[in-house]
Amino acid sequence: MLQILMETGARASELVQLRVEDVSLAERVVTIRDGKGAKRHQVPIRRDLAQLLRLHIGARRAGPLFASRQHGSGPTPHVLTRQRVGQVVRRVARYAGITKRVYPHLLRHTVATRLLALGMDIIDLQRFLGHESISTTRHYAETTAATLQRRFDQLTDPAAHTLVASIQQQRGDSAALLAADLLARRRAERVIIAGA
Repeated sequence: MLQILMETGARASELVQLRVEDVSLAERVVTIRDGKGAKRHQVPIRRDLAQLLRLHIGARRAGPLFASRQHGSGPTPHVLTRQRVGQVVRRVARYAGITKRVYPHLLRHTVATRLLALGMDIIDLQRFLGHESISTTRHYAETTAATLQRRFDQLTDPAAHTLVASIQQQRGDSAALLAADLLARRRAERVIIAGA
């Protein structure tokens, strides 16, 4: 369940509505039928996740992808609630020793900023997340730019500032983030060697 959230960027409300029929293991696609605004979109999944889902689904051909152990009283019994998904996410975070507040939408935010940092085009990310408006998706790009600014500010070498700014202008935020990270590591290694 957590891997679906982390890799597809599904909202908790979308996750609880996923059905076995929404997963195509052969095509490695999850169809989110009732996204925000009743929009439908397909999200590609990695081979590893498809294999985990194959094991999770087993011989089932229909029904909720993630069923609740408790009997429900609503129109769709045995379905997890958004609140329960939040509880599971928080419990796993605590078990992992994560002290930061973790909630399902944070996982959506994480996958979005990660894909941007890896070079995914913002229009492709808009489709991946199922956003109707590109302005909603730009929020994630602004977060990536803020990360770039923080890393950039950590560098003290004026030549590094010029280099990272040039890379950002020519290649975009993702390439500049990578360059800033590499320069910061190189600088840290030089400090360690000088102190030895």
